[in-house]
Amino acid sequence: MINTAPNDSMHRLTDLSYDTPVLLTERLVLRPPHRDDREELAAIANNRQIAEMTSRMPFPYGLGDAETFIDRCIGGEHEGYVYAITQAETGHLMGFCSLEKRERSGGFEIGFWLGEAYWGAGYATEAASALVDQAFRSTGAERVHAVCRTVNARSRNVIAKCGFAFVGLDETDTISVGRVPVERYVLDRGSWLARKANGKPT
Repeated sequence: MINTAPNDSMHRLTDLSYDTPVLLTERLVLRPPHRDDREELAAIANNRQIAEMTSRMPFPYGLGDAETFIDRCIGGEHEGYVYAITQAETGHLMGFCSLEKRERSGGFEIGFWLGEAYWGAGYATEAASALVDQAFRSTGAERVHAVCRTVNARSRNVIAKCGFAFVGLDETDTISVGRVPVERYVLDRGSWLARKANGKPT
């Protein structure tokens, strides 16, 4: 964990030379990806519904796609943190989440997806909350951003539960369905601190 002066936020944001720390929640372990995840990743990611709600996942999603993604993670090609979401009791891979740097705004953008078998049980909110805490506790980021497709009610619900405020509409390019409309959200450090003080989940 980096511990520098509060006014040195951009230095702290860009200095991610330390290893991605493991994050523990009540039911989850968020850890760096392993090459052993490839087969399980290919199995749970090969889902059209998941691909259509993300920007970079193709469909079909095969073992080669999983190998390329994990090799890029291990090779440090992603700007920020990338986590495998695993079940604490079993160690099974459930999905992936990330915090990607947005240096222009002095913050991170959160991203997450889960295999269909794990939808509707609060796991996404649990993982997203852990990522938000990681961003504000371990870096000098002043805000965390989130984006979801306008038709993605599940992700919108997770984002709202974590305290994000709606910013506006935009468009983005996706691999599986082309250019689509999206909603943009933001959570600033002050709002996060207030939620923590009031005992609300973040």
